[in-house]
Amino acid sequence: MKNKLIQLFTFHFFNDGFLASIILFLPFIKQNLNLNLTQVGFLTSILSLSGIVLALPAGHFGHKIGALKFLSFALFFYAAGFVTVGFSNSFFLLTISFIIASIGFGIFHPIAFSLVSKWSDPKKLGRAMGDFTAMGDVGRIMLSSIAPLIIVAIGWRNTSFFYGALSLFFLSLIVFFRNKSNSVSLDNKKSEMNFLQLIKNKKFFLALLTSFFDNLASSALFAFLPFLLLKRNINPSLLGLFAGAFLVGNLLGKVGLGRLADKFKNTTVFIVAEFLMAVFIFLLTVSSSQFLIVGFSIILGILTAGTIPVRTTFISESTHHLNQHEKVFSISSLVATLATSLAPIVLGRVADLYGIINAFYAAALFAILALIPAFLFSKSKNNKPSLLY
Repeated sequence: MKNKLIQLFTFHFFNDGFLASIILFLPFIKQNLNLNLTQVGFLTSILSLSGIVLALPAGHFGHKIGALKFLSFALFFYAAGFVTVGFSNSFFLLTISFIIASIGFGIFHPIAFSLVSKWSDPKKLGRAMGDFTAMGDVGRIMLSSIAPLIIVAIGWRNTSFFYGALSLFFLSLIVFFRNKSNSVSLDNKKSEMNFLQLIKNKKFFLALLTSFFDNLASSALFAFLPFLLLKRNINPSLLGLFAGAFLVGNLLGKVGLGRLADKFKNTTVFIVAEFLMAVFIFLLTVSSSQFLIVGFSIILGILTAGTIPVRTTFISESTHHLNQHEKVFSISSLVATLATSLAPIVLGRVADLYGIINAFYAAALFAILALIPAFLFSKSKNNKPSLLY
């Protein structure tokens, strides 16, 4: 299982790195093909919407044909997407190319999280989830940082072909090692539950609510942080410093809080972290000291990203007895993506109507609301499914 997890972690490195990289192609494509910003925004939204549209189908087909086998299709769509981007000479062809690539991105996370849950030692699940999510950040940072350099050197079309070839090479390695292992599939095809039956599991439903409010609270903070800092008259040239501090906190949080969830009760770790998130959001909004703001940014980075592996253990814990990993995590991914999509719209509207500071207060309120289902989750019975009727 350890070797399989290493393959999966590597897969996550490339998945998130490819996703971040393809977005960085757009400034160069825009200039070359004379696109407008509306068209650029539309192409970007395709990548986001795929996580909503494909989450449930990914869980269904992953359960039917085998999660790891189905996950290999993601790399094929990355490769096809990058290659067709390289051949695109119009907005229409770019749209088709981004749709193809988005299929790979959309099916990855629901299946990948299910495999981490399935293959990990239950006593070290928080650590595994934390390291897995952190590996995605490492890929995002490393691959996206070199993409513009390669584009400047050889052009965006050749760079797109290169990324497509890299995807195919990694796919060939995955297929080779999978065939070499000849391992028996861990999927249980005998037990079948539909999505509605899964949601009726009370503890799972509470885990979904926790994830929804946690995402509303945390997922858009990074996007709105620069506007809050400018409101505090921070020098615009320093915005990168604060953003970097936040991202450093993200990596520390995913690795650190996941391990704490293994050592202590996961609900306790989440409730403390979520409460502190609300507190430090408030402290960030009232602080005018640049030194304190950097410190608060790191802490908020830790707390906002650190709750991801912890709340993911809620999903696994609430449904481990059902052996429906792919379907369970497809529902979880759908709920998380919906909240992530709603968060910038909600906070942006609050900021327009009542100011950026109140938008951050709204995020703190969502963090407090996440405490309610988390507390109820901690009090729910752990052995048998409790159904909502």
